[in-house]
Amino acid sequence: MTPITTPRWALGSLILMAGLWAGCVKAPDVMLTDQKTALEKQAAGEFRALENDLHQAGIEPKGEDIPREAMEGKDPNMGTSTLGEMVQLYSAVQTDAEWIDQLLVIGCVGESRSGLLLQTPNQCTETVDTAQLTRVVERTNLHRRQLWRLIKERQPQSSDEQIRATWREVHLKRVVCGALIEKEDKSWQQKEC
Repeated sequence: MTPITTPRWALGSLILMAGLWAGCVKAPDVMLTDQKTALEKQAAGEFRALENDLHQAGIEPKGEDIPREAMEGKDPNMGTSTLGEMVQLYSAVQTDAEWIDQLLVIGCVGESRSGLLLQTPNQCTETVDTAQLTRVVERTNLHRRQLWRLIKERQPQSSDEQIRATWREVHLKRVVCGALIEKEDKSWQQKEC
């Protein structure tokens, strides 16, 4: 048996091909940047999204936290403590309806024949803040007119006078006892219960 010999030129071309093929396979390029990755920034405490969230949380309005100890404290000074101020403000708040009921009883406002509230300074038995009284009366009258307009839209066949008279009849049944009410002869009387 004769050994198989490979010509030298074939062996040389095989080595040349292997060398060229080896040149095609190479390690991936490495990119060096001058900036940190998001994970590196977060680990270093420089993550912009978290900084913005923290900043927004710091400027959001909210109520003042009152610790339990301050609320359960024995005999707080109601004149100077924050809790005392809060209690005084809360107890001083009245709704328009409560205040109007008081004004009706002391005669500073009255339920007119037109269904609106009227200021009656000649009948008033106490001193009240005129500017605040005017604001409350105007606001209440505006609400009543809006209500009448809504009823008119739902009952277009009724006249404005019918709507007001019917509403006033029902409303006067719910008015506080002792309230000042205008009679048909334009005089004022207190409601009896």
